[in-house]
Amino acid sequence: MSMQADAPDTDNPPPAEALLRLAMSGMLSQAIAVAAQLGIADLLADGPRDSADLAAASGTHPPSLYRLLRALTGVGVLVEEADGRFSLTPLGAPLRSDAPDSVRAMAALVGLPFHRRAWTELLYSVRTGQPGLDHALGMGGFEYF
Repeated sequence: MSMQADAPDTDNPPPAEALLRLAMSGMLSQAIAVAAQLGIADLLADGPRDSADLAAASGTHPPSLYRLLRALTGVGVLVEEADGRFSLTPLGAPLRSDAPDSVRAMAALVGLPFHRRAWTELLYSVRTGQPGLDHALGMGGFEYF
């Protein structure tokens, strides 16, 4: 009989944890969108780079970019090497603009303010049957664009 506690099952978390992860996925979506908007995956196309180098290449605040890179590492989009450099994982590779299965444009789109505002008005749409984007912008999408 083992006296060791069972390790947590990370593939099947308890329902409350799984639901919380889903509820917080908007923040992760925004992190991926920002990485796509900045072209981080393209900057990593030739191999690993450290966060200071990536910040200089992307015109970003180095400590803030480092936090973004670490967040993306936490969900498997990037990996941080032992020497502090970051590289793409197979999951992150489709963020490259030249990837045959690139999702960069769509990932960048979901982080744009008009897109976020439309989804912020989902409750309005469900209650009224009217487009949330129209409500958020005060005009139709075609007029806005």
